[in-house]
Amino acid sequence: MDKCLTFLGRGSAFTSEHNSAFFTHGSELVLIDFPMSSFHKLCTFGADNLAGITGAALTVIVTHTHGDHIGGIPMLIHYAYHILKRKVTVIAPSAEVADDMRFLIDRLEGCAPDAYELLTAQDAERPWLLDVIPTSHTPTLEGRCFGYRLCVYGKNVIYTGDTASIDPFLPWLEPGTYLYAEVSLHDSPVHTNLRDLLARTSGLGIKLFLMHLDAPDKIAEAIEGSPAELAPLYK
Repeated sequence: MDKCLTFLGRGSAFTSEHNSAFFTHGSELVLIDFPMSSFHKLCTFGADNLAGITGAALTVIVTHTHGDHIGGIPMLIHYAYHILKRKVTVIAPSAEVADDMRFLIDRLEGCAPDAYELLTAQDAERPWLLDVIPTSHTPTLEGRCFGYRLCVYGKNVIYTGDTASIDPFLPWLEPGTYLYAEVSLHDSPVHTNLRDLLARTSGLGIKLFLMHLDAPDKIAEAIEGSPAELAPLYK
C-alpha cells in the first residue's frame, strides 16, 4: 500500500511518543498536531530534512487542545523564531479553538507576537485544506474536537484526530480515500475501538492507516491479514 502522510509518532496519550503527522506542499511543511515528543524529533532530524527543502515554511494544524496534541506548538514557535528565523502558522479548526490556542501561545507561553500567525481553518487559504469535520472525543472538550479532509499529493485524505467513533467520518469515505484513523485496542468511551473500525470500514474501497495507538504491538498482530496498516513512521 502506498503512503501519503508520514508520522513523527503514532502513540496515544500514555505512550512515550505521541501522535503527529506531516506532509509537504510546495515549500510548506505541514504538521498535523505537534506534541513535545514531535518537537524533540524535529530538532533531531531538522525541519528542512523533514520537508526535503531548505527554508521550509512551517504550518501546524490543530485537531483539539489536549496536551499530547498541542504541547509542542509554543516551543516550536519559540524555536522557529529564535533559531530558524521563521514564523509558524497555526491553523485552528474553529474560532473557539483559536481562542484557546491564543491563550496558550500568548498568555501562558509568552511567544513573541510576530513569531507566529494564528488562523482559523475558514480563513486559512490553503489548497490542501478542504473541510473541517466535527467529532466527539471527551465530554470536557465537546464541540472543540475535529478531524480534517485534506488533499495531499493529489489524494483525498481523511484524518480523524481523536474521536470516540468513526461515525462522523463515514460520509466522507469515498472509494480511494486515505483514512488515517485513531484506534484503541481496549474499550474506551473516548476512542474508536479497533474491531468496530475494521467492521465499519470493510468493503468501502479505502486505504486504512491506524494511528494514536494504545498497544502498537498487539494492534499490529490484530490486523495481520487485513487491509489495514499502521501509519508509517519517519526514519
